[in-house]
Amino acid sequence: MDVNFNNKIIGFWEWFNTIGNELLLDTTNTSLISQLDNRVSTMGRFDWEIGPFNEGEFYFAISPNLDIERLSVTQHIISYAPECERWNFLPSKPIKYDWNGIWKMKNDLGKEIWVDSNDWKYVLYQFDDKDFDIDVLVGDIEGDMDTCYLAIDIGLTGYLGEEEYMRLIKNIKLVTEFEHTGKASSLKYIKKHIESII
Repeated sequence: MDVNFNNKIIGFWEWFNTIGNELLLDTTNTSLISQLDNRVSTMGRFDWEIGPFNEGEFYFAISPNLDIERLSVTQHIISYAPECERWNFLPSKPIKYDWNGIWKMKNDLGKEIWVDSNDWKYVLYQFDDKDFDIDVLVGDIEGDMDTCYLAIDIGLTGYLGEEEYMRLIKNIKLVTEFEHTGKASSLKYIKKHIESII
């Protein structure tokens, strides 16, 4: 990593250290969220996420945007993170253990929609190198094909965690029915399913 990039990282964490306590009081503070967005973007095209961690704690993740080759960069950024009380810093979005599988997102028209993944089904196909392809059957989503695939990305990230999703799932196919319905499982159980196989 070059010196200029490292200086941006250092500057980002110095700034975060000044607002960390205030952000803990309200992790939806629109002013701080806007500033956080801008500060992260100065380091590159990364995504980020805040959420509950252990009891009374939160995580702040800088995400490689499901690009496995950029994971080393987010790991580098996180390596500069300071010790901040009640904050846990992560180089990718974590699994959401207490997640209800329902979220709000924008569709292809920029409209905010609710997505419920609780009834989604999937079929896995495993290869010799331990990677998987996956067919996914989703419910009604108000949006085009890109919106559906984005929703699948969000769902799989939530159920598996971003790093495991990037490492294990190689190809995704959105389907309207399964060839063998008896092989389909509920997406919410995909982590346990994969762990039982590998």
